[in-house]
Amino acid sequence: MTTTSTQPAAVPSTKKPARTPPWLGALQDLSREHGFEPMRVQGKVPAGLSGTLYRNGPGRFSAGGERYRHWFDGDGAITAVRIEDGRALGAARVVQTAGLEREQRAGKRLFGSYGTPLARPLREVLLHDTKNPANTSVLLWQGRLFATCEADRPYEMARGDLSTLGESLLDRVLVGPFSAHPHRVASRRTTYNFGIGHGRRSQVDVYALPDEGRARRLTSFSLDGIRMNHDFAVTENHLVFAFAPQYVSLLGMLMGGSPVGGAKWRPQLGTEIVVIPIDCPSAMRRFRVDAFMLEHVANAFEDGGEIVLDYTHYASPDGLERFAGSVLTGSIEGPLSCQLRRMRVSLERDELRSEVLLDRCLELPRVAPSVEARRHRYTYAVEFGTRGPDEPSGALIKHDLQTGRVDAYLPGDGRYAGEGVFVPRPDAGAEDDGWLLTMVYDGAADASALEILDARSPGDGPIATCWFDHPIPLGFHGLWAPRG
Repeated sequence: MTTTSTQPAAVPSTKKPARTPPWLGALQDLSREHGFEPMRVQGKVPAGLSGTLYRNGPGRFSAGGERYRHWFDGDGAITAVRIEDGRALGAARVVQTAGLEREQRAGKRLFGSYGTPLARPLREVLLHDTKNPANTSVLLWQGRLFATCEADRPYEMARGDLSTLGESLLDRVLVGPFSAHPHRVASRRTTYNFGIGHGRRSQVDVYALPDEGRARRLTSFSLDGIRMNHDFAVTENHLVFAFAPQYVSLLGMLMGGSPVGGAKWRPQLGTEIVVIPIDCPSAMRRFRVDAFMLEHVANAFEDGGEIVLDYTHYASPDGLERFAGSVLTGSIEGPLSCQLRRMRVSLERDELRSEVLLDRCLELPRVAPSVEARRHRYTYAVEFGTRGPDEPSGALIKHDLQTGRVDAYLPGDGRYAGEGVFVPRPDAGAEDDGWLLTMVYDGAADASALEILDARSPGDGPIATCWFDHPIPLGFHGLWAPRG
């Protein structure tokens, strides 16, 4: 393994609040909203890199002066870096959702969320008067940009200046929420996603969004209880879900709790695996295995009569919530506790086998777009706890499944890397022939920068660093839109 602590010189900042710990500076409200502005570039932007990186994550962490209780509850903010002819332009704007505007007019918090207690339980639960935070990921479909989260419908954003255009039903096909992790199958020229609606039971609606033509609902099915699910897997022929036995308490929410705060983990019920053939959804297969929680899927593909799925594995929600539910306080209750694993789902025997691919605490896994839904060799992910259990994101790693080699880039003390987004070179001849783009927060400068790494050797450090003149809050997911 090679690890490099190469750190570009910090950009001077006129505002350097004393943050203890330093990463807490990246968990404050977005200090300035703006359209595309020139960015200061250190190094040289690679020739051939031309397009726009769009990212989403919490951009406001309070309402009416009351700080949210959970990292996942912040109001969404879209950040974009447009690269062209060796120059970089940056933009950042909060998603102006209807719920956020209502709270701004009221001057107080009106809604609960994932980990923040409900403010008006009867209205929020019984009348579904809730806020859509639009804070998790982004979707680019038929040239349109959307901010997504699993709790509600997508919000369309203007690609020119990131202004909010409004909530969307995607050709009026959506019947409920639309989740944060759509997956595209290149061979089908279609993007797939799902949403979970809640009543006495949970209804899962599965959607197909073709590159051309209208969106459609592919199928629907129900689950017992009120359930949550963050991600799923797609191969060229199948969709795969793993529904963990985490049950939201309706009574707990009516008593003023939060959905995750009152959720019950019932491992005796096991995790339900649902496999849906894309061409024949009615031939759905369902079976249960020992309890675990899948948070993010790196990739999935088919291998004979099996579906192979690489994912981040949690033994229980505590492995996620002790970290994510306390990070906004600046004092982490417990380290993130997960593994990068591979599961094999047998289509003949309705069985699941699982093995550890890398026994390190990894999250936000990605692969190159050229191998999505097909067999891959390399996985890119963020390692948490690299510097210790009470630190958030550490190294950005590349894992070679063929050789087992791990190449890691550690940004340096007081600097924190986000998800790595792979961008292929225009004439790429290999799966890893391209660049990794990651947003890094620098605590000393109290500013953030997009760092461009060579995906063939990320441990060598950044080729170029493109600076914002202010912090970008630590976010979650993004995508690259090539120019043209």
